[in-house]
Order: sequence, then C-alpha cells, then structure tokens
Amino acid sequence: MTVTDASHPVARESRSAATSARRLRAFFAERAPARIYVVYAVLWVLALQGTLALLSPERDWKLGGSLVAEIATIYLALLFIRVVDEQKDLEYDRLHSPDRPLPRGAIDVRELRIAMALIVVAELALTGWRSPLLVGWLLLNLSYICLLVWLERWSATVRDRIFVNLLVSYPAQAMLSVHIWLSFREATGAGPGSHAVLGALLCAGVFMHYEFARKTGATVVPGATLYSNVVGLRASVALTVGCALTGMALVLGVIRPWELHGTATLAGWLPLTALGFLWGGAERFTSSNTPTWPPGPAMGYLAWLYLGVFVAALAVVRPGIGG
Repeated sequence: MTVTDASHPVARESRSAATSARRLRAFFAERAPARIYVVYAVLWVLALQGTLALLSPERDWKLGGSLVAEIATIYLALLFIRVVDEQKDLEYDRLHSPDRPLPRGAIDVRELRIAMALIVVAELALTGWRSPLLVGWLLLNLSYICLLVWLERWSATVRDRIFVNLLVSYPAQAMLSVHIWLSFREATGAGPGSHAVLGALLCAGVFMHYEFARKTGATVVPGATLYSNVVGLRASVALTVGCALTGMALVLGVIRPWELHGTATLAGWLPLTALGFLWGGAERFTSSNTPTWPPGPAMGYLAWLYLGVFVAALAVVRPGIGG
C-alpha cells in the first residue's frame, strides 16, 4: 500500500480543499441555516405557484419533479445572495459586526467565490433540463446580484441610504418571483403576465413586512441600518404593518374564501390567521420588551401566510402528482 507524503503538493491541495469545504459548511450553517433558508424556499415556491394555480384553475398544476427542482433552484439562489452579501457588506461588518465569518477570518473571499461558482454550476443543472428561458433568466438574476457589489462600492448613496439600497437590491428577490412564475408557465403552459405581476406584488408585500420589521427600532441608533432612523418610529411601524395588511389583502383577493364551499372555505380563510403573528409582534414591540420589532413573529407571519396560501390552493385546485 502506498502512503502519500503529507508534504506532497497533491496531499496539500487535497487537505486545503477539505479544509475549505469544512469552512464553507460552517459558514452556511451560521449565515444561512437550512432550517430557515430551506423552509423559506419551500414555502415561497409553494405559495407563489399556489397563487398562480388559483389564478389559472383551468390549468393542470402538478406537484412533481419540476416543482422540486424549482424549490432547489430558489434555495441555491438564496445561498448565492447570502454569499454575495457577505462580501458586499464586509466594510460595514468590520465596524459593526466583526464577529461575522468573513471579518473574523473564519472564511475568505476566495472560498466564497468558489462557492458562488459551484452554485452556478448546480443552478445550470437544475434549470437546463427544464427550459433555456429558465437558464437565461436565472443567469440574468445572478448577474444582477453580483452587480449590486459594484453598485455599492461605486455609489455612496446606494451604499449608505437604506431606502435607496432597498430600491436597488429588492429587484433580485422580485426576479426570483418571476423565475417561479416562468417555471409554473413552463410546467403548465399557463400564467399570463398579469398573474406574474399580481403574484410578485403579493410576495413583495409579505416579504417587505419582514424587511421593515427587522429594521424598525424603538429609538434612534446612530450608524445602524434602521428604517426608523430615517423616517421615524411611527412611519417605520406604519410601513411594517401596512405591508403585512397589503399582503393579506392580496392573498384574500386571490383566494376569495367567501365564494368557496365546504372544506375549501375553511382552507380559504386559513391565511387570515397569520395576522396573529402581526398582533404578537406589535404587542411585544410596543411593550418595550425589545429594542427592535421582534423578527420571530415577522418571520412567522411570512411562513404561516405562505403555508396558508398553499393549503388553500390544494383545497381549491386539487393538483395532480407527477410531472
């Protein structure tokens, strides 16, 4: 049996690759935990495709391989965003969050870029067998995410003004919603542009509730990226609550539970119970128990509402299995 010398270049390269793999696993476990990112990807795709199915009930919506592939595609895209954000926010994190992986040296830029390349390869495999259009749109989306790094370095306005930054960065999320619509259209042959717009607006309202909530503080915190620092506490709370109510209104407008019958009626009203998370978050925040709007109830609102939309779609559309 031949024993490889540890000082041999091949051995050193193998050891380095193994070390990088461990560091990347630790990075994703810390900055993109599967229990959050996988659940978000699953619920986002199921809720939006459920919305599209409710808007096109005459089409043959199926729960099968294409749907699973789209969930994996969105999950990897979220990981890609996380990797890019870690690099984009490096200067800010060195001052305000030096304990994050990149500033503290637990990972380096080279390893993060390797992860980006591997994600792109996996994404091409997940979309290539379904549609060239899905491949092209996804590559456009990933390119835009990378462009954000350059935009923030080039423009202090984009980097430092939180609302401008939101306006510039949110299209990356919106483009993923469009990708989910394109996947639905490729699988069913349905879904006009108006359905895509309505579905994207619904997802935007729900996501923006979480976005404004987690960056709404009870007091002004100099240097912190809080919306309440810019527009004040009342306006920031109004945005947080307003986005939640807008998302809910769009959901109910799509499902129209008052027109359903039998067990479908109960499923149709299920998303409305997500307002309990909104109430709970507001109560905890106004009782001054937390310095910022608690992110747990905000994420709970998003997750429960998306789950409710999917359950309602199952009850109303009754999709098939396979495909």
